Amino acid sequence: MLGGGFPLDPIRIEMSAMGLTVLNPPRLEASRIEVLRELWTRAGLDAVETREITVERTFAGFEDFWTISLSASSVQPTIASMSPNDIELLKGRVRARLPADATGRITYSARANAVKGHVPK
Repeated sequence: MLGGGFPLDPIRIEMSAMGLTVLNPPRLEASRIEVLRELWTRAGLDAVETREITVERTFAGFEDFWTISLSASSVQPTIASMSPNDIELLKGRVRARLPADATGRITYSARANAVKGHVPK
């Protein structure tokens, strides 16, 4: 998969476990922090810095998470082609992966790698 931290990981992991096709973003390897640093350095930038940014998002409940996630182009085509029974199976597997708090809310964290540098003068 993507090494964790991708917002759609709970769905992607369960789709893969069910033998479904999981589309990866283009140039997946370019998102790794060490690759970002190397790309920017090879491009001639100075003072290249990288860092990981972790964020959390709270959803009102599982259906909120599911509805928002289905708009993602990487999972939507596969889910749209599934039978209603298989969609319900997938939803159940994903729901089990995302425990809710006492009020039913789901808080999920994701990561992104950031890079910055300066063009030499």
